[in-house]
Amino acid sequence: MKRYLFATLLLAMLLPLGASAQWYLFPGSRHAKDSTRVEKRDPFKPIGIEEEKTEPDFEEFAVTKVSLILPLRSTGTPNSNFLDFYSGVLLAADNLSTAGRHYEISVFDSTVGLPDAGELEQSDIIIGPVSYDDVERILPRAHGKYIVSPLDPKVASLTDRHNIIQAPSGWEAQVDELVRWIGDDLRGGDAVVLLQSADERGGAITVRIAQRLSEAGIPYEITSTPSSKEGTVAGTCRFVIASENDEFCSAAIREIALMNIRGGRNAVYSTSRLRSLSDLEVESLHAAATRITATYYADPNDLTVKRFADKYRRLFKGDPGQWVYQGYDLMNYFGTILNKDPDYWYAEIAGAPAKGLQTDFSFDASGKNNTAVRRLRYNANNTISLVR
Repeated sequence: MKRYLFATLLLAMLLPLGASAQWYLFPGSRHAKDSTRVEKRDPFKPIGIEEEKTEPDFEEFAVTKVSLILPLRSTGTPNSNFLDFYSGVLLAADNLSTAGRHYEISVFDSTVGLPDAGELEQSDIIIGPVSYDDVERILPRAHGKYIVSPLDPKVASLTDRHNIIQAPSGWEAQVDELVRWIGDDLRGGDAVVLLQSADERGGAITVRIAQRLSEAGIPYEITSTPSSKEGTVAGTCRFVIASENDEFCSAAIREIALMNIRGGRNAVYSTSRLRSLSDLEVESLHAAATRITATYYADPNDLTVKRFADKYRRLFKGDPGQWVYQGYDLMNYFGTILNKDPDYWYAEIAGAPAKGLQTDFSFDASGKNNTAVRRLRYNANNTISLVR
């Protein structure tokens, strides 16, 4: 099967005038991959001066080899999300490159075929594939090397049996952090109320929330009508979304928002699923004093995020989105670990927490599951605060 990466489009995206790095594309003997090496450009070399055209000598450098497997859709309309992810990876590789170490990134388009065992043999780490099915298919070809799963939460079920690292934290970690947050906020006279629709029975999220609240010694009750608590709580009524019914969740948030507008003291706690409800206005989240635990959030007020966004705009003439930040954070974190000792990098993960631009990293004792979650507070003035 013919597989190729559309080098012309990538070059147009990744070689803006005035960039502080050069991206060298070295296609392999097959059309299967685009091997990208990152080398620093001499900033004092005048632009436009012809140099002797010689192949760059990478043998004098230590080279970290990364295989990146993404659904780029190179044979049709390109997937802009994963092109953004790729650009973030390249920026991180450039940032990590030093006088003694460079990065070779071999990029494979999973929509037209997965790399074979020979193409993965020299990799220090494999980032991707994205889907659970593709991760399962790549396992026999990976030579036991570690695979970083960048997206699909179902892949977490494979971590106990294979050399797989689940990079995004799952809903379980969001629930656990949510209960810790409630415990931090709780004051005398407050009440904790779980919300779920009248016809719902306890699903996985509800069961975990109830279990964690009980373990923390936090009493709670369950209702399907937030307004039934109006005027009955001396302190703050802290509503916890324990429903998986989108319509019910949206209606409940609006009801609590109206209660606050009428002068009530209420707050909502939820995992990040609320942020994906298409029929819920963000204004209601703010009016309901919503607290959300989320895997991804880039704080626009953070100085490091601002500097990165400025650099990205200079290079790509546009604003970075979630996928750019995700690619950058993953490559920056794992590239840093690999820099310490490529032969024993995995042993560093469990004891190497880190904060990224939009994602944090704090792996469990196995070193395979990220448990880091960010706390987002929706304020009445329509701003979002990242709570440290």
